[in-house]
Amino acid sequence: AKGYARAGRMEQCFELYEHMRERGIAPSQVTYGILLDCCVNEKQMDKAVDVFNSMTKEGCVMNTVLYTTLIKGFARAGQVEQAMLVYERMLEDGGQGVTPDLITFSILIKANCDAGLIGEAMKLLESMMEFRLAPDEVVFNNLLSGCVQQCHDKLGKRIFRNMVEGGLRPSNATFSIMIRLYSTCKRLDEAVELLRSEP
Repeated sequence: AKGYARAGRMEQCFELYEHMRERGIAPSQVTYGILLDCCVNEKQMDKAVDVFNSMTKEGCVMNTVLYTTLIKGFARAGQVEQAMLVYERMLEDGGQGVTPDLITFSILIKANCDAGLIGEAMKLLESMMEFRLAPDEVVFNNLLSGCVQQCHDKLGKRIFRNMVEGGLRPSNATFSIMIRLYSTCKRLDEAVELLRSEP
């Protein structure tokens, strides 16, 4: 199945899945993971939801990777609300030892920022910290890009300060986003000051 998935041959993946079921072979987490991945890569989110529902109906134990794969699919399709619903379901499943990881939060934060929902993205950052997960440069850059989109310079400055205080060294990409933020918000003097102070 993995070979078919890599080759983008979704029909063959599902044929193999049906063949397994006909022979009384219960699909494992790995099998379901491959099917989900295949649907996500082929942008077939309706099919991905069917696979997900089959998994839960058949009593397949969910894990972080399976939830995150589905979240990634909805995020890529621009269906942020659906991605957040899967995240909420994941949190409900927390008693089973299923918790979001850095990748889960990174995908959700980017999706919310891209959709102009910087407030939701900031709540996700808080949740991430509650799970004792340290945001990386990718998370901070996505949040900063969300600030650019909303022309939210004060929040952007606070995020940048938190990044530096947290021990992360801003990269050229981070400085570029900050310059764009100041430019968009008509804070050219601050853009010049940032360029002067850049190490």
